Amino acid sequence: MTAGAVPGARRGGHHRAARDRPLRTGGAARSRAARPAGSSPAATAARLAVGCGLIALAALVAHEDLKIRSFEAWLAGRVIAAGARVPTTAVPKLATVWFGIRTTRIGLVITPECTIALLMIPFLVATALIVWMRRRVTLPLAGLSAALVLLVGVNQVRLLGIVWFVKEMGFQSGYYWGHTLVGSMITIVGLAGSLATFAYLGVCRGRSTRT
Repeated sequence: MTAGAVPGARRGGHHRAARDRPLRTGGAARSRAARPAGSSPAATAARLAVGCGLIALAALVAHEDLKIRSFEAWLAGRVIAAGARVPTTAVPKLATVWFGIRTTRIGLVITPECTIALLMIPFLVATALIVWMRRRVTLPLAGLSAALVLLVGVNQVRLLGIVWFVKEMGFQSGYYWGHTLVGSMITIVGLAGSLATFAYLGVCRGRSTRT
């Protein structure tokens, strides 16, 4: 902030110098405000690189949907075997996990509508935007990591629940309860928890560190 003309001041050299010299009230705060954290060219370039990397990763997830579903099938084979105590066989190339109930073998196909890949993309895009707007990169990335871990865990719990209900109630009733009712509730609660975790770590804590 610079000073304007001082009413009633004489035209002497001393007053002219005082009028032309900027006021120095709150110099330290003024200096910090002129150079906000994260506004340097290097920091801006780093945020831009991270944001573009996240957008590219979102595009890669959309393109490599089958590979992500294959990983989920592979992981589900181990989770179901340990949690439901049934023999399992994963076929990653088909995104399918088979499990045995007595003398019957049942296959669960992880479809594009039921994979975490569909839910990962909005989180990646939102993180890219937050990284660009915030001065700290670590908190949004931490929120993204926690949300993705929760999404993977929730989907595995949902698959385990389907197998458990089928094992206890038979295929028709068990699949209906495990997939349509309880499975949907698990997905909704898990998604809400992932969103809350992401918002807390990536947005709320980021704002608190700025104050």
